Amino acid sequence: MRYTTGHRWIELLGWLADRPQASAIAATLLLALVAALIRPPVIEGLMVDQLSGSTERLEIARRITAATGATSVAVVIVSPANASIAATFDDLAALRMRLLALDDGIAVRSIDAAREQLFLYGLTPDRPVTELLAVLRDNPQSTTIVNTAATRFLIVITAPESQEQHVTGLLEAHDWGSTYAEHAVLARAQLEHDVAAGLRKDLRLLLPVIVAATLAAVFLAFGYWRALLLPLFASVASVVVLFSLFSTMVVTINLVTLLALPIVLVVGLANSCHFLAKSGSVRDSQSSVNAAVRLTMRRVGPPFFFSTLTTAIALASLGFNEFAPIASLGLLSAVALLVVFLLVLLAAPLSLRWYLQGSGKSMRRSHRYAALSRWLGLWRKHISAALLVAMLLGAAAIPFITVKSEPRAFFPDAAPFSSALRLFEREFYFFSPLRVLVSVDGNDPLVALRSAGALRDAVNGQDGIRQVTMAPAVGQPGAYVLTALLANESYLDALLEHIDSIAAISQGGVSAVYSSPSLVYGDIDRQAMSSLLRSLGWSVGLIFGAILLVFRSLRAVLSAMLANAVPLMLVCGTVWLVGNPLNLVTVFVFLVALGVVVDDSIHILFWRAAGDTVSGSSIEFSVLLSTLLLCLGLMLCQLSDFPTTRLFAAYCALALVGAVISNLTVLPLMLRARAGAPT
Repeated sequence: MRYTTGHRWIELLGWLADRPQASAIAATLLLALVAALIRPPVIEGLMVDQLSGSTERLEIARRITAATGATSVAVVIVSPANASIAATFDDLAALRMRLLALDDGIAVRSIDAAREQLFLYGLTPDRPVTELLAVLRDNPQSTTIVNTAATRFLIVITAPESQEQHVTGLLEAHDWGSTYAEHAVLARAQLEHDVAAGLRKDLRLLLPVIVAATLAAVFLAFGYWRALLLPLFASVASVVVLFSLFSTMVVTINLVTLLALPIVLVVGLANSCHFLAKSGSVRDSQSSVNAAVRLTMRRVGPPFFFSTLTTAIALASLGFNEFAPIASLGLLSAVALLVVFLLVLLAAPLSLRWYLQGSGKSMRRSHRYAALSRWLGLWRKHISAALLVAMLLGAAAIPFITVKSEPRAFFPDAAPFSSALRLFEREFYFFSPLRVLVSVDGNDPLVALRSAGALRDAVNGQDGIRQVTMAPAVGQPGAYVLTALLANESYLDALLEHIDSIAAISQGGVSAVYSSPSLVYGDIDRQAMSSLLRSLGWSVGLIFGAILLVFRSLRAVLSAMLANAVPLMLVCGTVWLVGNPLNLVTVFVFLVALGVVVDDSIHILFWRAAGDTVSGSSIEFSVLLSTLLLCLGLMLCQLSDFPTTRLFAAYCALALVGAVISNLTVLPLMLRARAGAPT
């Protein structure tokens, strides 16, 4: 491989090393300038419109929402106590009247089973309401919606967006008293509040915990408090740069873009440890601290730059994604990493001097990893063979991995909304109703009514249909909106085919367009995978093209590709093995992981290009330590309330563990120039 010390810009690193105070002042001024750009962040609780990659599907959903005359839906789940049927329906009727009095556009359904109809079920008003629920469960023609376990009423309120807060307030203020054993109010406003509260909690909890834990790990590794200076500066710089970019790029903090914080934070902090590890080993062979700092900057600076660049390339490739939050995450993280790189590079000379001069003697790095190093050296061939077999098995599992975005995975666990949602865990049909806008060519309202009614009757007789309601479309004469509640999602495709076939043979030019959250999320799943493959292709081409350009060695490129394919295939195999589908957030874990795991390869390639061995060297120590810090920071994300954040962090940590083992076993074996050469 071609060694890169001849690059002209490396002389600039030596120039910075000779001027530590000036470099530190420049880093401080630049950081202060960046900090001046920070504005209070905007936290976004919901991003449904941004998540829909299908513009056509989203437009249909908007048309149907407008046709219903309502943009907001609130749901009340009540579990009756031992009250009588009469008392229960008196209370529900009173609640309905108060809701309808708020606004003409408010509609309430699911509680309109009249007392006069009870004789049809052989019940009397003084009987417990739980008996009525059991009867209604077996009579899906009833207009009252009950859950399949027949223990709860489901009350649905649709209202104009302007009245949503009033509706939620009235429901929360209602005296549920002794009529109900428990109740839960689910509304879009509440969902937004719960998600935003979960994001604020993650910001307050994860950032300080990650910084404190990783700095403690650095202290244990180097055994000296001055070793914390550069990682601490990198942590502060990462947070400041990210929040300033959130402001200047007008990016909201949401469930997706929040992931930029732990990614940039742990990557910036872990990369600073390469300077510390190298400076400790260089100091033993240098006569002065100045010479040690200068050599450290010249040896660590180039791989630090190229590893940061490749990570930024992988993240920036997310900018091609159709989903605005994912594109914002990629571009934001890429820019942040480059700025943090510059700040850490400027602060490194003075920090390293303080570290090496601390007690007037060389600060030796920790050798606690020596046993692991010897073990890797003894079993390198066996480990490499096992990893390659695991890679092949993981690649074979790729066709069997499903990509499915489950809406519940985007809700915080501890939020009241999610707690209430768990009460309704098995009735997903309610939260993803199929809504159909039926329109007829011409101006004959009678033909339109007959056509819509015929379609309603045809749909109502299908298997898996719990209820079908029909209402005139608001602002669209001759059009009607059908809402079908399904027993489960498996009936959706058959129902859509049936609607299309009925509309095709109807008289009067009937057209039917439909939408549901299930259809929108299905579009997201398909487009997420296509976007991932496109972005992954760009990343692989640019990253390994850069490696080829720097080292001018096909062996280096192929070795790095093989070593980094191992951890990604391990993730694929694990995803298939545990049976968890990839969702909108975790589907791009491969891109983020690729950008991070390739860093180890670049540092080792630069080290080998200088003619040094890997086993027992400072590069092995720094690669192990940086990976430990990255995994520690990511695993602390398990404290998050969001399942998607936890799953994303776990998959990334798994990829990093596989990468460090692969890069310390497979990569050195592939790079051996001749049989028996040291690794």
